[in-house]
Amino acid sequence: MRSTIQMIAACIFLMISLDAWAVGDQDLAREAAKEAGVTQEQARRVIDAVKESIFAHLNQGEEVRLKGMGKFYRKHQKAHQAKNPRTGEKINVPARNYLRFKAFDSGHARLN
Repeated sequence: MRSTIQMIAACIFLMISLDAWAVGDQDLAREAAKEAGVTQEQARRVIDAVKESIFAHLNQGEEVRLKGMGKFYRKHQKAHQAKNPRTGEKINVPARNYLRFKAFDSGHARLN
């Protein structure tokens, strides 16, 4: 149980500290495994489980708050009409959900 908690803490720490566009799941698993003292396979399973859990809660309409970091939430955009800027033609844009993340002030404070 303790190594799982350490793994989750290491994953969250790494998600905060590394450039998001430069870190893939494999890189994150490698760093988390080193930090928590477990295998990369164990780290990868925890990372996948955390991501699945986040999306499961978002799909139920809930926010996911990570203490000291921020919150993930789902934003709904209604169906609407838009105009193609190139042709001026009106097009129908279907309704869809967007994934959003808002950092808490404590998350900003860790960067400065």
